[in-house]
Formats: sequence, structure tokens, C-alpha cells
Amino acid sequence: MDKEKIFYDLIDNPRNIYENATLFKQKRRDPSSYNNILKEGLSYTEEDQILNCLSHPTDPEISKEKVWKSQNNKFLNYHKSLTPHTFFNSIAIDHYIGNKSGLNDIKDAVVFDVGGGTGHFLTSFFKFPKSLEYYLIDPNVRLLHDQFIRMYPQLLDLEMGHVLALGEDFPFKKEVADLVVSSSSIDHMKDHKQFIKESYRCLKFGGKLLVSSHLSGAKTKSNKSISLSGIFEAIARIIHRLQNRVAVNDHVLEFSSTKALETDMLDVGFQIQESEVFKNYFYIVAIKD
Repeated sequence: MDKEKIFYDLIDNPRNIYENATLFKQKRRDPSSYNNILKEGLSYTEEDQILNCLSHPTDPEISKEKVWKSQNNKFLNYHKSLTPHTFFNSIAIDHYIGNKSGLNDIKDAVVFDVGGGTGHFLTSFFKFPKSLEYYLIDPNVRLLHDQFIRMYPQLLDLEMGHVLALGEDFPFKKEVADLVVSSSSIDHMKDHKQFIKESYRCLKFGGKLLVSSHLSGAKTKSNKSISLSGIFEAIARIIHRLQNRVAVNDHVLEFSSTKALETDMLDVGFQIQESEVFKNYFYIVAIKD
């Protein structure tokens, strides 16, 4: 990857904020380097399971689904259509949770980022990404949006283990992770309780689970006055979504409070360390004692 050329091409390149993005490949680890933490009988050295491919998910059930390719294309289209509005508004949420929980300071740890999309969380959330053994667990291949490259150039250098699997079925041995993260992904899962069970199984004792997302029905009041330019910008966003067929809401599940999630975590053996609702968002930190 010619990083200098990537940055050079981004200079003086007038970019309309609703222009479809340029997508870049992630820098991935050699999958054979983490065979030692996989479930017995699994190996990512076989050609049809190598994780630097763009067409074969490793979970055999996903592979059989006819809708997988169209689903993957849908997510790639979503990332092409991602605007600075979405990008910049999400950064503050991650920074708030990271600083409030202290989990952004974690070092020398094995991290599972479940449903982590492009893997940008590695650098947008953590202060010491070079010290982490980071695994992106997602059933869809996501590519790096040029906005992430502009803001987090480390993503071109840092290797990640991209595991094409479901959050309900990790292909890993038990007690291998220090931190499992679900950032705005648990409401996309078909069985969030199974994800919590899998997180508990794979976490070391003393390891933590971080779950964050939005609350349904909650509205954030803004003190900002609505300007004419703001109205035009909101209309432009709607047109952009329609033009690119980007869904406003594709969540499988909506949470109205954190109570059900906390109960599910307690049921499998977690202890709730922190739980906070802020504006129309929440985060929960649970520990495996």
C-alpha cells in the first residue's frame, strides 16, 4: 500500500460532503498468527477461510446464505455513502464513553470488537492501539472510508485480525479476551442474549464487556437555533439517503432502557460495573469475576 500516494491524492481534492467515498482495504494480520486462540478443529490457513479475502465469510452457515453477497454489498454501499455528518457526530459519543469508563486507556490486551464495521474503533476509541491484539468480528467485510483515513491515518499501519463471523458464535476458545466491545451493534444482532453468553465464555476472569448504543424513543433537545443553512443541509441529507438507498434505521431490536441488557448479563455471571444513560444513548460495562 502506497501511503504517500493515498495522502497525496487526498490533497486539494475538492470533496462534496455528499460525494460517495473512496474505500480502502484494511491492513490485516496473517490469519495463521491467531490459530492458537481458535476453537479446536478450526483453522484460518485453508484457502477458503483466509481472512484477507473479500468474498468468503468463515462461518459456514453464513456462506450458505444466498443473501450474504447482497447484504455485504449493502454495507459497502452504506460506507461509501457515509457522510461527515454521521462521522463527526459519532466521534463525541465514543470519546465520552471512553473517558468516562477509562476503557480507552487499556494497554497490552486482547480486544474483540464485535460488529465493528470498518475497524476504525481501534484508533477512534483506544489511546494505545499499537499495544492491542485487536480482532474485528463482523459477518460483513467493511472497507476503510477515506474520512477515517484522513482522521485516523494509523489505520493504514495497524494490523487487525478480521474474523468474518457472527456475534452469536465466536470461533475462539474460552477465556482468551481481555475486552469484548459492542459499539452500536448489539441492536443489529438476531440473538443478543447469545452474544452476551459468548462474550462471557471468551473473556478471561477479570475481563470486561462494553456494550453501547442508542435508546429507542429518546429525543435529545438541542439549544441551537435552526438556521436556514441548517434546514437546507437536513434536506440535502434526506435526498442523499434516498438517492443512495441508505436506510435510516436497520436495527433488529430497539432498547428503551438498559434494564433488560443488565439482567441478561447478570444471568450469565457478569457483574455490572458501570451503567449510564446519557441523552439518547447508553453504555454498560460488565466484568467477569
